Amino acid sequence: LPGQRSGGFLFEIYIMEKINLLDLAQQADPVNQLELIRLNADELPVIPFTAEVVSAKVHYCNEDEIHGYVHCNEPDCILCRIGRKQDERYLLPAYLPTLKSIGILPISPSMQPHALLPQLLEVLQQLDEEKPKVLFIRREGLTKFLVTTSPVIDGIEAGESKIKAFLEKLETGAIDLASVFNHLNNQQLVAVSSIADTLRLKGIDPDALD
Repeated sequence: LPGQRSGGFLFEIYIMEKINLLDLAQQADPVNQLELIRLNADELPVIPFTAEVVSAKVHYCNEDEIHGYVHCNEPDCILCRIGRKQDERYLLPAYLPTLKSIGILPISPSMQPHALLPQLLEVLQQLDEEKPKVLFIRREGLTKFLVTTSPVIDGIEAGESKIKAFLEKLETGAIDLASVFNHLNNQQLVAVSSIADTLRLKGIDPDALD
């Protein structure tokens, strides 16, 4: 810290940073907070409002320090070098009526029977219709999804105002759909002991990586 000397005494000068709480409130706008939609055996109601997605290449890491998908650091990805499978996910924003929030639904590009994408496409092709539809989605096993649809009943709040605000921010670039998954650089990844150990087993010194 900078200091000044006076009469043989050193006085430390502390420079305090001013923070506007209103600015912090704007940064914490719920519209900017992306929630990952996780599907399981329980039905989840979802209202799609756009067919535009972002494609992300990711790896799944089961380590306690990560425990989830992270972005691939191609072309020199540590996870690729240790043989972790690379997956692609389409990231689709959708409204969650029971939570009254917008989440991001990760979708595999698989077009196999019972995969999620071909079932969603049937609904997304009808988005221009006046009445929105609610999807009830549940997952059975790793690759089988069950999707049923129903028109949104009159009087049920379908998130119109939140969807409008979200799309406006998405259009300006204020929202990054890909941020729903963690971005960990190679140095952060090799700090995980099991990843560093696997590199050593392959004859790669993790301490010598850039």
